Amino acid sequence: LSLAGVGVDDLAHVDVYSCFPSAVQVAAAELGLGFDRELTVTGGLSFAGGPWNDYVTHSIATMAGRLRDDAGAVGLVTANGGYLTKHAFGVYSTTPPPGGRFERRDCQAEVDAVGSVDLAPDFEGDVRIEGATAMYDREGNAEKAFVAGRTPDGERTWSTSTAADVIDLIVEDEPVGVVAHRTAAGDLSL
Repeated sequence: LSLAGVGVDDLAHVDVYSCFPSAVQVAAAELGLGFDRELTVTGGLSFAGGPWNDYVTHSIATMAGRLRDDAGAVGLVTANGGYLTKHAFGVYSTTPPPGGRFERRDCQAEVDAVGSVDLAPDFEGDVRIEGATAMYDREGNAEKAFVAGRTPDGERTWSTSTAADVIDLIVEDEPVGVVAHRTAAGDLSL
C-alpha cells in the first residue's frame, strides 16, 4: 500500500483472495482490514473464477468495473499461492498514481536473507512448539493436531497428534513455546 501512496483507510473496494476462510482472515488481519467491511467484490472464489489461478482475473475485472462506477476511488486486489506462502497485491484506481508511474517492489532478496531451517524428519525427543493448528470433523469437533516444532539444535519437525490433551492445548490455549515429546514416527504427546 505504501508503494501506491495509500493506506488501508483509503481503500473503498477490496477483493481478498478467498480460497479458504482462513486465507481471508489472515490477509485481513495482516493488512489491518476490519471484518465489518466487504472483503470481496466478486463474492469469493466459490462464486467467481475457476481453477488454475483464474480467480484473480475475475477479481481484477470486477474491481475495474467497480472503480469505473466510483471514479477516483481506490481498490485493492490480493492473490496468494502455495499454503499462503506466495503473495501478490494490486492497487487500482481511475486516478493515476502520485508521480504518474507504476511502482513495483521485488522483496525476494529480503525473504531469502532470512534463511531456512533444516528439517529433522526422524527426530525423536523433546521439541518446542513453534506453531500448530487443529483439523475439525464435520460436527465441528477438533480431531487432530498438526504441529511445527524445533529440536534443541534448532531443526524443524512436523508432528501430528490425536491425543485430547494436545488438541485441547492447541484449541483452548497458546501452544507456542510449550515443550512436547515427538516420536521418530512424528506422533506428539505432552
